[in-house]
Amino acid sequence: MALASSTPYLPRMAYFPRPAKPKALLADLKGMLAANRRHKLVFGAMAIGMTSLIITGFILEARNGVMPGASTIYAADWSENRTDAEIVKQQKIDQKEVNAAKAERRRQFQKVDDAMTRWGF
Repeated sequence: MALASSTPYLPRMAYFPRPAKPKALLADLKGMLAANRRHKLVFGAMAIGMTSLIITGFILEARNGVMPGASTIYAADWSENRTDAEIVKQQKIDQKEVNAAKAERRRQFQKVDDAMTRWGF
């Protein structure tokens, strides 16, 4: 059916070009290398090099892994029958610790900001 007709019987397949023969590909490569266009060779080598670098990076990442190791998570053990007042009291203590950590972090960022302001940033 496909051999009898010169037009494609699947219209969507008409968008894809026919595959080139290896002999034609080698002739094109020979013609490109025969011309003295060094910039094409330089950019071609850079394209191959960058692609190789990216693929090598993926291979090394897959081989070594970047997942973090096991970590221990500690949970507080509270009694079942504690009162709401005890809960609120503990929350206030915890909130003071959180506020102190935020203030320290803010102080560190302010120190960096002051240094950058001195340098003109």
